[in-house]
Amino acid sequence: MSFEQNGQFMPDKLVEEIREKISYVDEDPYAGKRIYFENAGGAMRLKSCSDMVAELSRFPDCHKRPSKAASELAAMVEEGVKDAFITFGASSGVVCSQQTVSWCLANITGAVVLSTPGTNIVTTDLEHPATSDSATYYAQVAGKELRSAKIDEKTGGIDVDDLLSKVDKDTLLLSFIHASNITGALNDAKYIVKEARRIKPDLVILLDSTQHIPHGAVDVEDLGVDAAGFTPYKLMGKRGLGVGWVSERISAIPHVRVVSGSPTNWEFGSCEPAAWKSWSMVVDYVCWAGSHFTKETGRREQYVAGMNAFELHERAILSRMLNGTKTIPGVRDIPGAAIHFVDDLTKRDCIIPLTFDRVDPTTAVRKYRENGISVYQRERTNPMSRRTLDGCGLTGLVRVSPMHYNTKDEVDRFLEVTAKIASGEL
Repeated sequence: MSFEQNGQFMPDKLVEEIREKISYVDEDPYAGKRIYFENAGGAMRLKSCSDMVAELSRFPDCHKRPSKAASELAAMVEEGVKDAFITFGASSGVVCSQQTVSWCLANITGAVVLSTPGTNIVTTDLEHPATSDSATYYAQVAGKELRSAKIDEKTGGIDVDDLLSKVDKDTLLLSFIHASNITGALNDAKYIVKEARRIKPDLVILLDSTQHIPHGAVDVEDLGVDAAGFTPYKLMGKRGLGVGWVSERISAIPHVRVVSGSPTNWEFGSCEPAAWKSWSMVVDYVCWAGSHFTKETGRREQYVAGMNAFELHERAILSRMLNGTKTIPGVRDIPGAAIHFVDDLTKRDCIIPLTFDRVDPTTAVRKYRENGISVYQRERTNPMSRRTLDGCGLTGLVRVSPMHYNTKDEVDRFLEVTAKIASGEL
């Protein structure tokens, strides 16, 4: 296999330094010692972020007041917004925020649907409810046709041919997910955007990058999308902040805002400065890691270098999980365990969808947790999972979602437990 397929572990010393910066990286007060492979749903926190939030939460000042404390808080918000532009790879447009990224994406969807000419909206069966349900709602409100592309059951990604067949000159919005939080498939966003714009050059395109931003660098301007979003907590930041971006082209479309203010202002109410400060601290962290892999000193360049190193490390984790070592069989070679949608590792994020012959996903997750490994089940009884699972022809799976802070030893322990679950020993 090629270097790109296998990935590359970061140096052990750097991984140790990374883990020292993270709260509860291998144990917590409730579970005790454990391996955390549940980043797609929960996520680790930087110690520095948690300490900072505790300190800033004591201040009563609104960041828009004339006090000295407020001026410092306002500067934190300003820097956090700048770092969101760095994260998106955007040099223009507008950054907006909500308590969750789902609300950001829903607000953008509503604004586009209610103000853009056209008769139909195109989305996919792979979507998180943040985009699928907001598209469904606003299609009903505005009387638009909703078209949904199929999932490619082999790759777990979007069936691109089916998607493009649904786009026409009357499509007002194309809304799709960058990477799936259930199958792990990473869609070729640049190709989809290019081909969709061949059909309708001025098509508005929204990209849900929530799952991919924790695992790789994103450049919305290179991709050519009009809107995107992510949530900081999935990459070591604070819960309670969702971040959206809209391009300059659509920044002034009618949307909920302070009417007497700027038509390109997408904020509606005050924010929590600690949340924005925590994102700057995450970007600091990624840049620190990136400085080990590049001589560049620019913030965006270091950020990209850090995310590229994280992506390769996670791909190495995936490769080891799938293929094992000389002494420990990988999941592909464990009888009674089945991997879904995993073929080309360059076309997926660090998620393994797993099922067992002997046990259902809920039972498997319990057995993993009893043996000190945190993973999660996605089952169609959960409305957050049903759309994607139905589109894939599955009733449930175990989602294993490691991240760049995980180690080779943790992977090997996971493989040992997986073999015991598959054989019925556990």
